[in-house]
Amino acid sequence: MKRFYFDLFDGRDVSRDEVGTTFDDHNQAQNAAAESLLELMKSRRTKGAAAELVFLVRDASDMAAFAVRLSLQVTSQGMLFGPASDPVPSLCP
Repeated sequence: MKRFYFDLFDGRDVSRDEVGTTFDDHNQAQNAAAESLLELMKSRRTKGAAAELVFLVRDASDMAAFAVRLSLQVTSQGMLFGPASDPVPSLCP
């Protein structure tokens, strides 16, 4: 088992993980980081058009192991399809 520390960067601040979590391998830690970021993003309300969360993951020797980044961007209809006077295309056949 290997211990990994998931430090969370939200675009402004870094929340350092002082406890860490053990995993069988690097791949399991990467999957857990991705799943955790998805849950965190779902639980946060975006206060603008875009949001980004990053786990900066360290190993037991305090060295950077990898990073996992999740971005969410909400685009208004006008930005997506053109002026409001244009008909909105159907997304269903």
